[in-house]
Amino acid sequence: MMPDKNQNNPRQIRPPIIVVMGHIDHGKTTLLDWYRKTKVAEGETGGITQHIGAYSVEHKGKRITLIDTPGHESFSKMRSRGARVADIAILVVAADEGIKPQTKEAIAIILKNKLPFAIALNKIDRAEANPERIKQELAKENILVEGYGGNVPCVAISAKTGAHMDDLLETVLLLAELEELSADPYLHAQGVVIESHLDSRRGVVSTLLIQNGTLMKRNILVIGSNKEIIKIFEDFRGTPIENAGPSSPVRVVGLIKIPDIGESFRAFATKEEAEKFIASLPKEVAKEKT
Repeated sequence: MMPDKNQNNPRQIRPPIIVVMGHIDHGKTTLLDWYRKTKVAEGETGGITQHIGAYSVEHKGKRITLIDTPGHESFSKMRSRGARVADIAILVVAADEGIKPQTKEAIAIILKNKLPFAIALNKIDRAEANPERIKQELAKENILVEGYGGNVPCVAISAKTGAHMDDLLETVLLLAELEELSADPYLHAQGVVIESHLDSRRGVVSTLLIQNGTLMKRNILVIGSNKEIIKIFEDFRGTPIENAGPSSPVRVVGLIKIPDIGESFRAFATKEEAEKFIASLPKEVAKEKT
């Protein structure tokens, strides 16, 4: 069911979409796991049986969507695509190691995409941690944090112990407020494919991120130039749902083709509308997908 419409202003504030980036072994996965286990709405984590790349957490009644990005160098293309669908980035840097090659790569992606971002100085629980040295290293990369002549927020955390993890969420929520993020939930959904794979039991399983509008189970999807019917529609926990709004990560099962990661999708009320849209696509686009 679509939300109640406000005639004066159909656009509504939407939850921020946060991409988490960082060098391998700097604790990005530990950070995401801590939030998933402690901040998932209603505390329901049992439904998450596999890594799906995106999920929502709640902090003081406010929802935040987190997108994971692979830390290995070979996944740089996917990581770049992940940044493009996000509103804000968290750059995780280990306080005991500092700037590494993939840290520099992540910085380049963040700056290229003009993303507001915060630094998460992780592993401050370690004896070797030296946050001040890391801030100096960041300055050499032209990243000036608060207190070092700049305005980039920097939060010292321990994803292992949970120290200051709430402070990091408060920081990204503040950045989100400054961005005045909004969406129109009365439109048919548009968004991007975050993950997709072939499951031996269920068929094609895809994780979609809704960037605008509302996606309903009965909608027809156009992914690239392919028309698709949603057979199974779930939230990020794997719970069956009927609809989902802006900034929501959802899982759809039963697509005919495995979509490319980073590919865009649009939803339509009828097959006829979907076919009309496909027919309007440039021939080069349609040809690429056949």
